[in-house]
Order: sequence, then C-alpha cells, then structure tokens
Amino acid sequence: MDIFKEIKKEHDEFKKMAKKINATTKRAIKTRTNSFAKLKLELTAHHQAEEEVLVPALKENKATRKMGLEIIEEHRILDKLMAELQSLAVDDETWIVKFKVFSEIMEKHTDEEENEISKKAHGEFKQKKLDKLGDQFEEEDKKIAKQLKNKKQVK
Repeated sequence: MDIFKEIKKEHDEFKKMAKKINATTKRAIKTRTNSFAKLKLELTAHHQAEEEVLVPALKENKATRKMGLEIIEEHRILDKLMAELQSLAVDDETWIVKFKVFSEIMEKHTDEEENEISKKAHGEFKQKKLDKLGDQFEEEDKKIAKQLKNKKQVK
C-alpha cells in the first residue's frame, strides 16, 4: 500500500483519539490517562517508523530532503510535549490546555505530511517505491509498537 495512504489512516486515528481526549472533563481521570497512554504509544511507534522508513527516502532526494529534516524536528517537538504531558497530573488545569496545544501542532504536522509532503513525494518517486515504502512502514510500525508495549509491561 502507498506509504501516504497508510500514514493518513493512522493520522485519522490519532485525530479521533485527540478529539476524544479534548472533549473530556477534569473528572475524567481514567479516560484521559488511558487514552493519552494509547495515543502516546501509537504516535511514538508511528514517528519512529516514519523516521526509519520515510525520512531516509525523503532525505536522499534533493527535492524532498528538507521535508525529511522538518519531519524529524516536528517529531521532536511533539515528543517533548508528550513528555511534559506525561509528567503532569491529568486533572491539573494546565494538562488539557497543554494537550490542546499538542493536538493543534499534531494536526498541522499530519496535514503537512498528508498534503505537501505526499504531493512532493508522489512527484519525485515512482508508485512502486511508494508502495514498497508503505509495506516497510507498516511492518516497522507494528514491530516498534510491539516493542513499546512489551517495554511498558516490564516497567
């Protein structure tokens, strides 16, 4: 499957999860905690898989190189915000405000990947390569998610 179709499918799930979390109240401690943990795990796996599969392909092409570098920087910002959210109590009044900011940045980032980066990559790469990258991405994403889940269970 085309890597950008796979990425969009996951982005849609992340946006649904974020919308659900943003709709919670301060009293929804368990829902926020569990939903955020799931989002963090899946988004972390997604980012790592993109950096293993998509980013190297983008960086090796002169026309898409800067896009690959930008993906990495935006992932770092999102990772930093997730770590800050993780360190706050979900019923802290600043938690949901910080999560809203995180959601907005995540949405901007996913929209860029789905639109500008996808469009540019489709112009630069053959469909066969995009499909191969999609298969690699899906495999890597599942592998990393499994590792993260196992690591979480050990802690």
